[in-house]
Formats: sequence, C-alpha cells, structure tokens
Amino acid sequence: MTANVEPIKASTEIENLLRQKHLLSIVYNEESRCVFLYTKKKVYAKDMKVLPSNINSCGIAYPQGTVDEIGKMPAQAQGAAFSVVADPAGTTRYACGSSISPGNSRSAGTMGALVRDDTGEIFGLTNNHVTGLCNHSSVGVPILAPGVVDVAPGALHPFTIGLHKLVLEMNVGTQGNIDVSRNTDAAIFSIVNPAIVSSLQGGLYDTPIAIADPVEGMIVEKVGRTTGHTRGKIMGRELGPLKVACTASEYEFSGHILFDGTWMIHGEGEAFSTGGDSGSLIVQIDGDGNRAAVGLVFAGGPDSMAPGGYRTFFLPIRPILERLQVQLVGGHNADLGA
Repeated sequence: MTANVEPIKASTEIENLLRQKHLLSIVYNEESRCVFLYTKKKVYAKDMKVLPSNINSCGIAYPQGTVDEIGKMPAQAQGAAFSVVADPAGTTRYACGSSISPGNSRSAGTMGALVRDDTGEIFGLTNNHVTGLCNHSSVGVPILAPGVVDVAPGALHPFTIGLHKLVLEMNVGTQGNIDVSRNTDAAIFSIVNPAIVSSLQGGLYDTPIAIADPVEGMIVEKVGRTTGHTRGKIMGRELGPLKVACTASEYEFSGHILFDGTWMIHGEGEAFSTGGDSGSLIVQIDGDGNRAAVGLVFAGGPDSMAPGGYRTFFLPIRPILERLQVQLVGGHNADLGA
C-alpha cells in the first residue's frame, strides 16, 4: 500500500542535515496528514530553521527514534509472563498472550493466537524470530511454555506445548537483490495437545476470528508476555521498507532484514509493547466493543514522542494468515470458571 504523498523536494542543505541526524524511518498518518521523520540524533529548535515544518499541506514532525534488534533475549517480564486459565470444572489451560520459546534457546516471546488449517489441525501462531529463530529452527523442534528465559523456581513447570512446523520468509538482502515484499515475520508450531491450550487472550477476552485491515487512528489492544494487556492507537505506516537487525545467537546468525508494509503504534499512557511481546496478536476494538484481529507485534524501538518512550511495529494479519493457509481459532476452551 502506498501513501498519496508528493515527494519532498529537499535542498542540499536539508539533505545534509538529515544525513547528519541519521534519518532512519518515515511514517505517514493519512488521517492527520502528518509525516514523522525518525532520526537517530535529536533534532533541535535551531535545526528547524533549516528543516521544513510542512510540505504540500502535510505537517512534518521530527521525533528521535531507532529500531531495536529482534531476536535478542528479552528483559524480565513487567507482569506475569504467562496466563493459565481454568474452566468451571477446574481444568487449567495455557492461554494465548503467554511466554513461549524453542527448547534449545534461552529466550522468550509470545504465543499470539491459535490457528487452524483446512484439515482442522491446530497450531500456535507467533513470529519467525520467536520460534523459528530467524529461519534456523529445525522442523519438529519442541516449543516450550513458558519460554526458557521465564523458567524459575516456584513457577509453572515448563512443558512442550508444540513442535516447530513452518516459517514465512525473512531474507537478508537489499531491494533489487531480493523481493523484500515477501519478507514477513511469522511462524506456526503444531499444538501437541489441543486440550491444554485456550484461545483466550490472557484470560481477558477471546481471540476474534474476524479480521480488520489497519487504519490510522484505530484503537487497538494486545496481550503479551512482557507488558501484559495494553491499549494503543495506530499512528501510521512506514512509507518504505523498514530495516531491522535480526539475530539468532544459537546459530551465530545476524543480519539486517527489510520489511515492507509495516505499521506503527503508540501506547495509551504507556508503552504498547517491549522486548518479549513479539508475536502478540493486535486486536481492534470498535465503538460497540466488537473485536477484530489486525496484526502481529514484531519489532519496536525508542520514540521521543510515544507514551512510555517506545513505539511498536506490526505486520498486518490478513496476508500472514493467507500465506500460511490458516484461520484464527476462537472459542477453543474459552469457557472460564472462577
């Protein structure tokens, strides 16, 4: 999707200053007609004597913000790293929005949702860099819940929730050398026992089966391994491919991957997500309280304009589900008791 924005005809002075500030990404909000130019170095008031504040009726803001590396070991959870829900009979099940990792990786990300293929088999959905370790996990590798980094005395004993099944492409390379439009960050793993998982998101609400395409200004929420339940607003979409560093230390892999069609969220009063929330399912809430799935959290980074000082990047869910040939699962072991 391309935005209807005229190219900015910049002077040599403007170009040189933006190079000095290390322009990293450009986000456009069509609703407010505002362009956010994210720079590594801070833009000061004196710099605004050179830089334009608007172009072709579009306002221009210059927040300071970078993009964090994905695949690094997350920080400790701010709240519970996982959620176990119980039905009226007292049977407990592992909920979506909870900690997972490959059994051979000291890491943790989030199981975003349960999905089902045409045969009826149920899988867990998350990021490639969470369970696929940036394309390096072998098919059949056990996926643990909670993730290895969240295993601790007195906590839930880790168990094999699934087996790694499939990833979507994350190819290192530049435009012209590879088709960056194919790059995304998603993976599925076979659920070994559907009776021990629930489609509930952290026990708060069920995974919706409806899908909505992202729109600027949309109010969204998610449940994730690190920050738990948060709400936010979609601020805009990247005008070009987003460059993200990715690492899988277990395989001595590191590289930069370009992602096309990414969107940005600011949290409501706090960060919408941080490290370890990767894979979380982003859900829209409309004015009537109805929910629809919108995307998957996959990256983030510091942002001088965002509540909590951090922004979230996500990939739309519709093309991910279509390429994986699966559908979201709702109502699975979602009957809660006390």
